[in-house]
Amino acid sequence: MSELAYMTLSDWGQQGTAMEAQSARIREWLGAAPYLFAVASMKDYQDRHNSLDRTVIDHIVPEAPDRTVVSIQQLRELIRDDTEITHPITVLRPFDESDCDLIAELVGAGRLQKVLVIVHHASYPIRVWLDGMGAVNLHTGASIPAPDPVLLEAAKLIQNEDYNGLSSGHGKDAIVALVRAFAAKGYPVEPEPWVQAYFALGGSFRHAASISKLVAEMKRGVRHRVKPRYRDEIFTILSERVAAAVSS
Repeated sequence: MSELAYMTLSDWGQQGTAMEAQSARIREWLGAAPYLFAVASMKDYQDRHNSLDRTVIDHIVPEAPDRTVVSIQQLRELIRDDTEITHPITVLRPFDESDCDLIAELVGAGRLQKVLVIVHHASYPIRVWLDGMGAVNLHTGASIPAPDPVLLEAAKLIQNEDYNGLSSGHGKDAIVALVRAFAAKGYPVEPEPWVQAYFALGGSFRHAASISKLVAEMKRGVRHRVKPRYRDEIFTILSERVAAAVSS
């Protein structure tokens, strides 16, 4: 299992007051040089005057010989057969679904041993994925609690609909029905817990976006017209399934 941590860009910089201290904290977590970084765009990184990624890397590792920088997509090329990158790696500001899915794939397959992610903004999906995977927030020094086990059981039902997509059809029916059933039991209609549970099961960023969109719409009061997917007592069924697994 990969060791995961992250820090948001705003927590790293704190309006220009904390870069040195936070960079030292990052180095402490990563360990000794040399350091490996992965950026979304090498072209942007090589722009010496306007590269945010270069600014962050220069603060974390001031000496160029102590660092290697590659693109996120190059990680696929660096890992061949069943090998893994045992050296800690820092991934800067991933956003595109292809980059995020690659990171999740490599972590899920055990190809990356120790990963730090600099998150551009706390609202970005990669931060939700990191929380769902139990990553440590280096700024606070803590990780959020693991997803609710009953919610995980519901996420398994949603994941079963991946093959047809989740934005419409049976996938949409499943999401709306489950969110309504859980809301009736006092669970908040909030996108993040549902998406985190889905990510914890290895779900993709593309489908996670559909879950987030639908739950956010339900939170705003949108009444989706869907076909029944489960029995009225689905929450009880899932709760009993969890209880049985714990006692076995």
